Amino acid sequence: MPTEIAAGFNDMTVLTEDGVDVFILNLDELDDVPPYYLDVAGRRFAYSAITFPVKGQSAQLPRFIRTTEADGKLVIMVERKERYLAYIHDPAAPAEEE
Repeated sequence: MPTEIAAGFNDMTVLTEDGVDVFILNLDELDDVPPYYLDVAGRRFAYSAITFPVKGQSAQLPRFIRTTEADGKLVIMVERKERYLAYIHDPAAPAEEE
């Protein structure tokens, strides 16, 4: 079971909801559980344990993204089994050693 996978922006789609855009990486085809880390264009996103239903999230998801981005963090969503899983990158955080 991988704890980190790499993906590019070409692997993602963009969801626009209530004036907010967010990248979506669909991992429904993945046999294992989703990874804890996502490496996207040299940025390491960590799973936040925050999820949203794919249907019916129209008010909560944009609010979450706006609040997170207002804190200076970046958000990417992973689609998995009818849920969006929030992955967050904090550019101000010190780099982790592997």
